[in-house]
Amino acid sequence: MTPEPSVDPERDERRNRVLLAFVEAVEEGREPDRSRLLAAHPDLRGDLEAFLAGHDEVRRITAPLRDAGRGDSADPSGLRKDEPSGGAPGLGELGDFRLLREVGRGGMGVVYEAEQISLRRRVALKVLPFAAAIDPRRLQRFKTEALAAAHVQHEKIVPVHAVGCERGVHYFAMQFIDGQSLAALIAELRERRDDEQKDERVEGGEVSRTATTISRERSSDRRRYFRRVASLARQAALALEHAHQAGIVHRDVKPGNLLLDLRGQLWVTDFGLAQVTGDAGLTFTGEMLGTLRYASPEQILARRGIVDHRSDVYSLGATLYELLTLRPPFDARDRNELIRQIADEDSPSPRGIDSTIPPELETIVLKALRKEPVDRYATARELADDLERFLDARPILARRPSAAERLRSWSRRHPSLVGAGVVALILLSAASLVTAILVQREQARTLKQQHLAEAAYRLERRRAEEAEARFRLARRAVDELIRASEEELAHRPGMEGLRRRLLASALAYYREFIDQRRNDPDAQAELRDTTRRVETILADLAVLRAAGQLYLLIQPSAIDDLRLDPAQRAKVADLSARARKRWLEAFGNPARLPPRARRVPLALEQARANEAEVDAILTPSQRRRLRQLSLQSEGVGAFREPEVVEALGLSSVQRERIRAIEEEVLFGQMREIQQSGRVSDEADRPAVDRILATLTPEQVRRWNELAGEPIRGTLSAFPRPFRQTGSTVNPSGKNQRRRATRAE
Repeated sequence: MTPEPSVDPERDERRNRVLLAFVEAVEEGREPDRSRLLAAHPDLRGDLEAFLAGHDEVRRITAPLRDAGRGDSADPSGLRKDEPSGGAPGLGELGDFRLLREVGRGGMGVVYEAEQISLRRRVALKVLPFAAAIDPRRLQRFKTEALAAAHVQHEKIVPVHAVGCERGVHYFAMQFIDGQSLAALIAELRERRDDEQKDERVEGGEVSRTATTISRERSSDRRRYFRRVASLARQAALALEHAHQAGIVHRDVKPGNLLLDLRGQLWVTDFGLAQVTGDAGLTFTGEMLGTLRYASPEQILARRGIVDHRSDVYSLGATLYELLTLRPPFDARDRNELIRQIADEDSPSPRGIDSTIPPELETIVLKALRKEPVDRYATARELADDLERFLDARPILARRPSAAERLRSWSRRHPSLVGAGVVALILLSAASLVTAILVQREQARTLKQQHLAEAAYRLERRRAEEAEARFRLARRAVDELIRASEEELAHRPGMEGLRRRLLASALAYYREFIDQRRNDPDAQAELRDTTRRVETILADLAVLRAAGQLYLLIQPSAIDDLRLDPAQRAKVADLSARARKRWLEAFGNPARLPPRARRVPLALEQARANEAEVDAILTPSQRRRLRQLSLQSEGVGAFREPEVVEALGLSSVQRERIRAIEEEVLFGQMREIQQSGRVSDEADRPAVDRILATLTPEQVRRWNELAGEPIRGTLSAFPRPFRQTGSTVNPSGKNQRRRATRAE
């Protein structure tokens, strides 16, 4: 029960907030401490004590309703559960009514099927939840619903029989409609549409049989189904027109508030949000009311002014749209997106969803759903009349909007954009006038700028030509590296490492060329061809590099480091001799050299054979150590190997520094070859130390793991295993007699 209002509105508002918080906490199962509540609000103590006493009494009355919903058999409140006239047990009594079962819940209350004891008739009893009764506005709306329904007497509006309040529980009784809502019907139609082969349900009684009949019409006789939908919408429109004539706007028309009885007749119910003429206190300007998905644009935008009867026309149009297509006009799940769609977008064409919908019925629906109230049917009666014309196969009055009308409607919905367009047009006109005045003055300036631009163009063109000349020069230099690698070094034993480094540098330059000429398709194609050719050569050299480990095995320092046993030494010596013989037979006599196209494949073939035999001679640990020695023998070139770059995690700055050091060594070696025909094996040592100095301690540690412990003694970077038997090359480049006993 609600305490009597005082003369202090602020005190009343604070008291109502405290009471509402208390009831919500109780309904959630966490009843606050009453002594603390009274102590926290000493100025409200009298009102709170009166409320708590009444609250306990109301809980005693409503306990059976809660227990029935949980399926409890006990009755803690002691409320008697008498037998109704039909012999079925009830939930309890509320005044002159015996509650039988709950049939629905909504924002404005709980609806029960009940029996009016004095008249022995079935009714629908709507009860306001106790927490809602504390809110004066919700209580007033509950009373407004009963008042509105009681003052509208129409054959399609559910009548109100009685209104009352029993010990703080507000209720009113209406005629009980044995049927289902259009929302339930639409849900069943969707299910049957999605699964046409599903067996018909028989447990639904008369209601399911009605839905089955309508579903069969929709599946097999669309024309009859559309006529039935139009008839139902006409009944609703006539009922709403009667309410509008009585000064009542429903404001919550939706499928859930339109009931279909067992005879196929439509009933309008739930006037909980109704607006009654002369009672504007319940509707503040800018307040959003109604179910969002079926609310009119003026409702969801909360426009200034009271929503009038044309909002009901829109909501009925949205309901008719969903009956025809089995989907709402706007189906966004996000609230803000749904509001945007209703306010700004036109609903999809019904015939675009279902082409069997009659064009006249589509036109009627789209007119009812127009964004602006002035563009819709002026009254619900006009909508009903057009539906009747459709049912009688007479021409309807509604017409599709013309392009001008659609533009005008869009302008009304987007006044800010229209205003911005007008302002832009005014500014454009002003700018045109100013431009016309300044044209003559700008012509002279333009001529001057033109001369300057031409001079700048000539300068840029000259620079471009110079850049092109530099590019061609750089490319010729890089091409010369490739040519030297292919022609001068390709058939010289022991030059594979130098050749590979030359080609790797050329490949890096070509990749830079490709990046620089990314806007020149012809140059790109040519550069990429050369790049692929270099990559192919490098791939072949990678095989020769791996097989070149045999060259290391003939060097005393490598043999000692690997700790080869006598048998292994003998096998290595035999393999070296056979490899030398094969090499000399293939390439030793210039007069009998194989064709150029056959030379590289033949060298690759022999290199792969040598690599396989080396792997068969050495143990796994010796093979790992041999790879480390091979990496040491490469010197600075090792730091360009992809596996080394990846293992060390070299930065771009470090790669540039290493590249500069490597180029110094590379050009120094080229000068040595030109001057003396050989390369010093010690040339790489200082360069490697310089590279290691650029690395971090962690990178140096990783390098030591890759290269292993430095070899004791010297290791030739470019060994020559096929000289005359008995000679090799020491670090200083001087020949010395091979120690046969040591090799054995």
